[in-house]
Amino acid sequence: MKWIFACVLAACVDSSDPGGPWVDASAITGTFATESGPSPLPREAPACTLRIATWNLHTAPDPADLARQIAASREISRADVILTQEVEAHPNESGSRPAQLATALGMTWIYAPSRTEGNGTHGIAILSRYPLAHASVRQLPFVDRPFSLVHRIALSAEVDVGGEPLRVVDLHLDTRLSASDRVRQMNAGVTDLGEELVAGGDLNSQPWVWIDGTVPLTGTEAIVGQDHAQILDDFMRQNRYAGAVGPETDTMNVPVISMRLDQLYARRFTITGSGVEHVKGSDHWPVWFDLAWTGCR
Repeated sequence: MKWIFACVLAACVDSSDPGGPWVDASAITGTFATESGPSPLPREAPACTLRIATWNLHTAPDPADLARQIAASREISRADVILTQEVEAHPNESGSRPAQLATALGMTWIYAPSRTEGNGTHGIAILSRYPLAHASVRQLPFVDRPFSLVHRIALSAEVDVGGEPLRVVDLHLDTRLSASDRVRQMNAGVTDLGEELVAGGDLNSQPWVWIDGTVPLTGTEAIVGQDHAQILDDFMRQNRYAGAVGPETDTMNVPVISMRLDQLYARRFTITGSGVEHVKGSDHWPVWFDLAWTGCR
């Protein structure tokens, strides 16, 4: 099939669209068909911790350089799974940018386009040192705004960790949303996937309120208690998820601007370590956490 793109905490801009159902990735054809890499080389039995990271790569125009940055990093180089956002594929390049990056890192991948970009596509991808299977894509609730309208998706896949499945979800939420619409998009991305789940990505959890999706109220003008990072953490905690880093954490690689746009959550797993690493290559910093893993060596 082809994609047909067609109030909890604050006033919604538009709550009429519930999003779409989870769709098996193999059923998506045409421009928005997903791309999957080959299985990685067999690994030893998994360690007693599994490292997951998320990183908005802001189109990653040079995957080879980005792979060098990751390989030289202290924390992200050790990631078993990396959720990426704002990655692209263009026909005049040697392969999709997720494919180039994953191949350079010795990982496999699943890339899900969400929209066209120039002569190519723009979307999200999951990179993994373990095999990936049972991928599915979900159209997130669409919020109508006066300009810069884009459709957002969630990508889910099962990571085969030494014969044990781990369900992960990669999300890239919209920007100029009310807190309730951000929660709606987040909720759609983590429902109907079971109890044991890891979810994360660029959640665009900004510390201000948008008026009609166009004008931000910042500082003392903003309504008290409208920090979207804290609101998302509270919502996910109510649904039994633990987060990697607190709402005060800075994940923006931009001078003067400090906010947590990116986050990882886990349900029914113990987080044994977490942090943000300052790696070059994007205007975001990657977030990571370690999960205790049973059946390890």
